[in-house]
Amino acid sequence: MYEPEMNQNNIKVIFLLHGYGSNEKDLFSLKDFIPPNYIIISLRAPISLGFNSYAWYSINFEKSLDKWINNDEAIHSKNIIKNDVLSHLKDLNIDNHSTYLLGFSQGAILSWTIGIENSNLIKNILPLSGFYHSQITDTDFNPKYKLNCFSSHGVNDPIIPVNWARNGVKDLKKNNINIFFKEYDSGHEISNENLKDVICWLNNN
Repeated sequence: MYEPEMNQNNIKVIFLLHGYGSNEKDLFSLKDFIPPNYIIISLRAPISLGFNSYAWYSINFEKSLDKWINNDEAIHSKNIIKNDVLSHLKDLNIDNHSTYLLGFSQGAILSWTIGIENSNLIKNILPLSGFYHSQITDTDFNPKYKLNCFSSHGVNDPIIPVNWARNGVKDLKKNNINIFFKEYDSGHEISNENLKDVICWLNNN
C-alpha cells in the first residue's frame, strides 16, 4: 500500500488486480507513474500456483470463451475483492467518486464484473487486456450510478483475443457505462503507449 503526502489535494484510491501467475508486486511497480494524489492498494489473488505465483481463478487455455474461466472460483474471488475494497474504503473514508479499480488480464475480467455490480461503490475502472464476461456478472444494471471506464487491448494478444474485448465493450455500451476503449499494436502487456494513456485518463477523471 502506498499513501500520498497528507498535503495532497483531491485524494483518491486505486485498487490493483494482477493477472494469472503474478502477484501483488507486479502492478504495484506502476506506483511511480500513477498521479501523486492516489492511495495505491495492490491485492493478491487467493489461489497459489507456486512460489510468488497466484491466480484469482483457474483457466483452461484450451477452451472457448464460455468455458475458459472457472466461474465458481471467479465469483468467489469477486466477493473477496469486494469485501477487501469495502474494508479499505471504510478505514480511509473515501467515497465512490474517488475510487478506482485497475486490473490486468484476469484482474481486468474481474474489474469489469466488480465495477458493473458495484457502481455505487466503485466509480471508475480500468480493465487492461481482459474482457467482460457475463457468466460471472450480475447484469441487473442500476441506472442511478454511471460507471466510467478506460479499457485497452493489444491487437496481437496471443492469450486473450482482441475480439473478446471488442464484443464485450460493444454489449456494455448499450447500458449506463461510459467506456473509452483503445487498441494498441502490442501483445498481452501494458505497452508504454498504453501506460501513458492510462495515466492521462487518471489525471482527467
